[in-house]
Amino acid sequence: MQLAIDVSLPNVLNLISQMSLNEIEEVKNKIIEKELYFKKFKKDKIENVMSDFQKENYSDDFLKDLENGLKKSSVYNAN
Repeated sequence: MQLAIDVSLPNVLNLISQMSLNEIEEVKNKIIEKELYFKKFKKDKIENVMSDFQKENYSDDFLKDLENGLKKSSVYNAN
């Protein structure tokens, strides 16, 4: 069985505030161990993404829609 929950930052902070110092230390160590900090999304150039999809023989209409969507997306328009 798999359970998925959406947890907001205030809820996470509230849960952490209820932990003992040892538990907080354990969480900190796991974050460091799994390198969950300072990871930033590394976006590739649109041309490279398109090249990957073209190699998989997607239709021209799909590729055109994908490229237009990527160019308009917040990921590619964010500073």
